[in-house]
Amino acid sequence: MSASFDSVRVYYAMDKVTGAVASSVFNVTVITPKEVAYGKYDSFAYKGDTLRVISWSGSGSAPTLVLTDFDTINNSNCPGIDTKIFRCAYMTFKITVASDDYGCPWIASFYSYTDLPGFGSYTAPTVHNTICPTIPVASYDISWSENYVSHNKALRIQSTGSTVTTTLSTYLMEGGRLCDGSNFSDNDGRGAYCRAVSELLTFTSYGCDKSTVTVTPTRHPVTDKVLHDIVVNVNTSSGQPIDSTCRFQYVLNEL
Repeated sequence: MSASFDSVRVYYAMDKVTGAVASSVFNVTVITPKEVAYGKYDSFAYKGDTLRVISWSGSGSAPTLVLTDFDTINNSNCPGIDTKIFRCAYMTFKITVASDDYGCPWIASFYSYTDLPGFGSYTAPTVHNTICPTIPVASYDISWSENYVSHNKALRIQSTGSTVTTTLSTYLMEGGRLCDGSNFSDNDGRGAYCRAVSELLTFTSYGCDKSTVTVTPTRHPVTDKVLHDIVVNVNTSSGQPIDSTCRFQYVLNEL
């Protein structure tokens, strides 16, 4: 058995500096109750071609991506793109994903990564597809603690006269309990739903309101129990008290 999606549009960054040197790779993630598989595809193709698989980590066959259309598009479809280097474009694919014995939930996600050596790179928005029922997210939440739901975190740091660094983590919760994406052995499929909800969420870091405090978020794989590690750097060289607020936003999306 397989699932086919006839018109999947994936955005990518088109090189407008050299016209030919930029390298674009299409990335695929297939999340199933039993595994999370990753694939990479060469973007060079003509209309009607099946993209060449560079790598595939899954136990079954890699999804097939057949190019059906391509064009440039308004740059607003590629958030954060450097328009001095790139312009937004898209490829439309007919995508077939083997779905034997997967069960639900399973999600196939697609995005592109473009690298122009010496100039910059761009990661395009991720597109998600499934034939499974929508997962309601009302019972899910985000927390600074893995033991209980906590939406706020107060951090007190002792001044050293230099930069102090600490790392905080965020977690997905369900029903007030940790939703652990690393769990593949639970009988009720909880871990599978945790991975699916984690894959669909969107995260925005708004930074901090004082220049002496900076944050660097790092996303964990959906197979971890942690969502993000957030490295906090505080410059205490002034010797003065620092009171700063940093803001982060999670949106739990339904597909």
